[in-house]
Amino acid sequence: MAAFNEETTAQNVVDAFGSNAVGKTFVITGPSQGGIGASAAVHLAKANPEKIILAGRSLNKIQPVIDEIKGNSPSVSVDFVSLDLLDRASVRQAAQDIQRLTDGIAGLINNAGIMAVEDFVTSKDGIESQFEANHVGHFLLTSLLMPELKKEKGVVVNVSSGGYMYGGNWDLEDVDFQGGKTYNCWEAYGRSKLANVQFSIELGKRMAKFGGAAFAAIPGFVPTTKLLVNSDVSEKRLTAAFEDATEKNGGVAPVQRVASIEEGAANLLYPALNPELRKSSGALIQECGIDAVPDWAGGVGQTEKLWRLSEKLIGEEVVF
Repeated sequence: MAAFNEETTAQNVVDAFGSNAVGKTFVITGPSQGGIGASAAVHLAKANPEKIILAGRSLNKIQPVIDEIKGNSPSVSVDFVSLDLLDRASVRQAAQDIQRLTDGIAGLINNAGIMAVEDFVTSKDGIESQFEANHVGHFLLTSLLMPELKKEKGVVVNVSSGGYMYGGNWDLEDVDFQGGKTYNCWEAYGRSKLANVQFSIELGKRMAKFGGAAFAAIPGFVPTTKLLVNSDVSEKRLTAAFEDATEKNGGVAPVQRVASIEEGAANLLYPALNPELRKSSGALIQECGIDAVPDWAGGVGQTEKLWRLSEKLIGEEVVF
């Protein structure tokens, strides 16, 4: 089998592991045209799954992806589900809509997200927007879809970022930066991406008990995606964030390779389709391999605290 590394593309992953998708159902959040989620969906469709469910805020941004899949892979059923991760009522409705469309989910790729929102903004439920959209919304969606994931011993992939290094070992009692008084857009982004890693560690333990698995995935820095464009991130702000992250990481610069969209998408499909990774449920995937998580980021106490905080925020205990 070919080696998998930073140059592996989504098509390479499908060529190697596509047989594991045949006849199954996959859900991808935030697969807007021009993004890594869209690329993952289009390539995944080539493996002939039964159904791909694309969940996002705007059908207009996702319709071109649906059209491309139907053009390339006409035998694959493709459905759109409305999902606003900043509104938990929308998340709950989306979960119900997804459950009506399928009886079992083989893979859930939590790809949607926002980045470096300059001003302090809260979700409809009153939580800082990046933490809500990038973590809490997906935590809720995943918990609601767990019955469908259990049926297929499915895999959850939470899309993180090298920006998790900027999250630091933050105080989980202060989700909202003292009501916005101490808000820093990059630290907020880093917290949410660190939460993706920590959530995956805890989720991976729980899903392994029924034969499923969970992973965090770092696609790399893909400068051509809509995420960066829509965030209106200037080079100056990006440089300042990198310098700050280096300081928080003990003077060691966080490395995040510039990647193409296809290379970024490979890191979403690699854990979703590769059965050999199940023995490493909870791992962090980067450059189509397992990457070590620093002790400060992956400590048991911190990951468990995040899980309990997340349950508190959604107002319910997640029972498997």
